[in-house]
Amino acid sequence: MSPLWYTALRLVVGTVTMMGLVIAIKKFRWPKFTDYPLIITIGLLQIGIYILLTNIGLTYLPAGRSSLLAYTTPLWVMPAAIFFFNEEASLFRWLGFFLGISGLFILLGPWEMNWADKHVLVGTIMLLLASLCWAISMLCARYMHWTKSPLELIPWQLLIGTIPVLIFAWTKEHSMTITWSTPLVLSLIYTGILVTGLSYWSGVVINKELPTSMVSLGFLAVPVFSLMVSALFMHEAINLSTAAAIGFILLGLICIVVK
Repeated sequence: MSPLWYTALRLVVGTVTMMGLVIAIKKFRWPKFTDYPLIITIGLLQIGIYILLTNIGLTYLPAGRSSLLAYTTPLWVMPAAIFFFNEEASLFRWLGFFLGISGLFILLGPWEMNWADKHVLVGTIMLLLASLCWAISMLCARYMHWTKSPLELIPWQLLIGTIPVLIFAWTKEHSMTITWSTPLVLSLIYTGILVTGLSYWSGVVINKELPTSMVSLGFLAVPVFSLMVSALFMHEAINLSTAAAIGFILLGLICIVVK
């Protein structure tokens, strides 16, 4: 299965899972007109458009660098949250921001990229736009008015986000043959239920309840954890620059928690 179809199908599994969950616990609600702004902004920006731009970026750049570029949301979120929404801007929070961005900058290593290559340029722009979409959706989740709980709206947000990804997958790879196997099915169940359905729901809850500057920097723990796990399982040593970058990001996370 191609990465694009895999993404589309795990979104389908996630949507069905969350729809089934809210029905099972009797929290199913048809959306009202006042719910549409949150359904559309989070469904499209955080899920649909974000995933489409990320998949396009992946066709131009290696997976490792792509994932890091997709996590540059603090670059957009914190300045916007402070200057436009008057979030608290303590010294420790600014220090955490600069440490986190510095660590991410070192991991990305832009000085190693061939900027004369248009593929590198296009891929980078697509992934930065993806992170911008995620940043906007985080600010919407925090500051827009909620008439229902995130649990009641997440099935509809997933549905709105899944439709464009499915259309894109069908348009681009409609003739692709999928070879089904037990590991593939189990993998879709895992990523669909935990990584997509429950993860998106918990992410929206966190975005709604905590300052966006804190949440966006907190998500930088994801690429840090990925680097450490991949180094462990692939039996590779972490070089000095990577270790320094991880240290910067971890210090930045400590700063925003301390405030």
